[in-house]
Amino acid sequence: MTTLITGGASQTGLALAALLQTEGIPLDFTDPSTFEAPFSVEGHKINSVYLVFAEFDPFPFAKPFIDLAVEKGVGRFVILSAGGRRTEKGPDKGLDYVSLRPIWFTENLSRNYGYGIKQYNSFQNTMSKARVPLIAVEDIAQAAFYAITDISKLPNREPILVGPELVSYPEVDRCDLTETLGRQITHITISQDELVKKYQTYGIPDALARYLAEIEGEEETMGVGEALMKDPRTLVGKLGVRDWIVEHKEEFAPA
Repeated sequence: MTTLITGGASQTGLALAALLQTEGIPLDFTDPSTFEAPFSVEGHKINSVYLVFAEFDPFPFAKPFIDLAVEKGVGRFVILSAGGRRTEKGPDKGLDYVSLRPIWFTENLSRNYGYGIKQYNSFQNTMSKARVPLIAVEDIAQAAFYAITDISKLPNREPILVGPELVSYPEVDRCDLTETLGRQITHITISQDELVKKYQTYGIPDALARYLAEIEGEEETMGVGEALMKDPRTLVGKLGVRDWIVEHKEEFAPA
């Protein structure tokens, strides 16, 4: 069995690749000339595809590739989908698919907030009260592995992926980061407009910046993540926030 992992350099792509024997093949959803390459590797018939998209609205780019993959005999598509609380109807044509719906990544602590923690012993977002079940990439990759190798281990074909505990960001700074790193780390609450401007300075497109800020706002006001812990569609990961920080402690060392 051969699985094509798109987004192989992404967090979840790399973690999934560690669970499967892999080799690199260039594939660019915006360049149709690269679509044939994965299906031309001698001795490998691709049975499943793991789809990770960089684009905010990916399907206009990805649909031609998915159509080609169907023609080439791909049996299952595993999609990393944004937003655990949103629903999708899945790919059309009656395809065999799994749509993984992770909530907030634990890795955001280093990828999104790492610079502030290293340089200023602080990090910023709009969530002062929300308690969220942060999930580690390795748990998402394990769910993707099940989706490819043994779908019976998933609760459904659109599982919501959450971590094993609910935490607020003030709790993360006081109890997890501060105690584990041995220095005071402070969470700073900013407004939604401030967050949008912050994303824009990173080069994030305006529509995506506002979408990401709105997700945080909904989490803060509606407690979406807390409700998902009780949802029967949910698959709970194993790695808690403190254990993750211990494993990645060096990523927060002062610069």
